[in-house]
Amino acid sequence: MNKTVADQLLDIVTAVRELPGEAQEVLVHEIADHVYEYAHPRLDEGQRAEVERRLANPAPAYATPESVSTFFARFGIRPA
Repeated sequence: MNKTVADQLLDIVTAVRELPGEAQEVLVHEIADHVYEYAHPRLDEGQRAEVERRLANPAPAYATPESVSTFFARFGIRPA
């Protein structure tokens, strides 16, 4: 049987309580940082829309090695 998220969290808390105090403090700060990041995303609506647009295209077109070489050759840059 699969455990609920709440049960999994309780298991994690139990495991953390068995660690030395210093390790507990580090984990508390790490977890708090992750919770904050999920609760306060740093992307604005425009950035979020751009991410969604890019994720909607799973096979974007990339430059070929030849086109990259041609581009840089115009500036006198040759591959090493």
